[in-house]
Amino acid sequence: MTINHKIWNFPTLKIESQLFHVPGSYFDGGLTSGGARIMSPEPGGRSVLEMRLAYQVNEWNSPFSSWLMSKINGAIFKIQLTKTPQLASFIGESNYNIVSNNLSWDNDFPWDNNQPWANDGANVSVSGTALEGAVELSVSMGSFGEILKHGHVIGIGNYSYIIDDVSYVGTRANIVVSPPLRNAVSDGSIVWLKPYFTGAIANGAEIRNSYDAGNIGGIQLNRIVFNEVII
Repeated sequence: MTINHKIWNFPTLKIESQLFHVPGSYFDGGLTSGGARIMSPEPGGRSVLEMRLAYQVNEWNSPFSSWLMSKINGAIFKIQLTKTPQLASFIGESNYNIVSNNLSWDNDFPWDNNQPWANDGANVSVSGTALEGAVELSVSMGSFGEILKHGHVIGIGNYSYIIDDVSYVGTRANIVVSPPLRNAVSDGSIVWLKPYFTGAIANGAEIRNSYDAGNIGGIQLNRIVFNEVII
């Protein structure tokens, strides 16, 4: 039997902070109230995305915050990582010459968040092949130079990977990633410099505790933790 997973696009909301990390083979607080450490069945463990939304001022008109709180029962989100030092595409803003659709959400419109459109396509490509579960791959950087460094986060498909090691041979970057590749990649596969993360909310109760409709529609949600979902 084929299971078709519903994947929700994470709404475009202002974000105060965001961190992608790979804590290893365990998730704190697993499935028990006693803080048990539950081992992940995935090699290298699963990745985690922590996010803190900015103060939301339009909850009366667009109750996205309460909508998110209704998606804490395993609903899967596709989230495009936002502007942080983890993304090479934002270094000093100068690397936007590698983005094909660089149009900022500014112009004083109500949806202004001073960040590029969600379809910004900053990318390079895989050079050669790598199997599912591999941690090493080569990336063709073309004329972009040696912009990928330790700690940067890249994406292949809807999964994000942090760079643990990188060395350059000409225009090719040989990198070691964590977690291991979730799918096999072929020569020419796209490597996103503004990557996507696929995950489910892991701390629903913590989020719900912060909902207060008494501030004229102003809502400040607590930290949201997404655990990686592998499909």
